[in-house]
Amino acid sequence: MTKRRLAAGGIAAVTAVCAVMPMEVMAANNYSMRKKVIVTAGIVETGSMESAPVSRGEFARMLVMASVYHDSVGEEGNLPLYADVPADHPYCAYIRVAAEQGWMTAYLGGHFKPDEPVKLLDAARASLRLLGYADEDLAGTTAYNRMAKFNSLKLNDEIGKVSTDILTVSDCVNLFYNLLNTNTKENETKKKSSTTIYGAALGYEVNDDGELNPFSKLEEDLKGPYALKKGGKVHSVIPFSANQASYYLNGETSSKDEIEDEAAAGEAVVLYYNKTTKMVYAYSSAGSLNSEGEAVMGAAKGELDAIYYSSANVMTPTSIELDGEEYFITSTDMQYAFSVYGTVEVSDEITIVWEYQTVDGERRPCVIAVID
Repeated sequence: MTKRRLAAGGIAAVTAVCAVMPMEVMAANNYSMRKKVIVTAGIVETGSMESAPVSRGEFARMLVMASVYHDSVGEEGNLPLYADVPADHPYCAYIRVAAEQGWMTAYLGGHFKPDEPVKLLDAARASLRLLGYADEDLAGTTAYNRMAKFNSLKLNDEIGKVSTDILTVSDCVNLFYNLLNTNTKENETKKKSSTTIYGAALGYEVNDDGELNPFSKLEEDLKGPYALKKGGKVHSVIPFSANQASYYLNGETSSKDEIEDEAAAGEAVVLYYNKTTKMVYAYSSAGSLNSEGEAVMGAAKGELDAIYYSSANVMTPTSIELDGEEYFITSTDMQYAFSVYGTVEVSDEITIVWEYQTVDGERRPCVIAVID
C-alpha cells in the first residue's frame, strides 16, 4: 500500500529559499565574497596568486572580461597593434580591445609593454572609462583630477594605494568588485540600485545592503544537481576537464579526489557546476555548516518511506520520510514532484538536496531538489 499519509495538523505556508549555495559557501568574510564574485565573472582567473603583481596584458584581459565584450573576443581578433605584442601573445586580442576602446594606452614609441606591472593610475583611467567618463568630465586630463574622481567614487575601497603603486591580484579583486558595484556616469546622481550600477550590464544585482548579490549571477550559469553514485567519477558529470576545475565540498575548498572518496564510501553526493568558471560545488550527507556550527545544506539518499500531507489540504504534500528521516516541503516545485502528479513514488530510491529553513517557527530540513 502506498504510504501517502495525512499529517496531524497543518504546516504554515512558507516561501521557499531555493538558492543552491548558502552564504557560508560564498564567503566567511567580505574579501572572500568579493573574490568569489570576481572569479565567477571570469575577470580574475581561478588559482591566481593573490599577492602576485598584475601585468598590463593581464589587466587588459580583466577589463575585457568585465565589459560587454567578454563573449566576443576570439583568436580572430589577434591582430597585433604594437611591436611588442605579437599575434601569438596570450593577451593580444584583449590588448587590442582595451586599446581600441580607449581603456588603456601605449607608451611613447608605440610600445604597450604587456609584461610590465599595471599601476593604479592606469587602472583608475580604465575604470572611469568603463563607467562612461571622458576626460572632459574630469575637469581636465591631469592624473590628479583622474585620481580625485576615482577616489570620490570609492573605487579605491579596500585597495588603499596611491597612483604610482603596482596592483596585485587581490587589489584587482577589490577594484573590479568596486567597479561592478558603482553607478555609471549616466546614473551618478541616482540612488544605487540593480539598474544603475555598472554591473547591471553583466547581469549583476545589489541586495538590500547595497552590495552585489553574488547568487544572482552564480545561479544563472549553474547546472545541477547531479547525483554522484557510489564509485562515480566527477568527469562523468562535468562538461570540462576535471583537472582544470576548482572544487568545493560542503562549502569548503576541496578536491576531485575528496569528493569522489565521499561517493566511494557510500555517502550521498550531489554536484552543481559552473561551466564558465569551471567551478564544481559538491554536497554530501555531512552538509555545510554556518558560523554557529549548525547544518545549512547537504544531500541525502535512500528509500522514500512515506509522503505526508496536511489534513487541511490532501493534495499538497508537506513533508517526506527518507531512510527514516523527515524532510519538509516548502517550494511549489517539490510539492509537485512528490504529489500524485509527480514522478516520485514511495519505495523509490532517490537522492535529495536539503536546506534548513524556518518552517512553522522552527529550523527544519527542507527538500530543495530531488533526483530519482
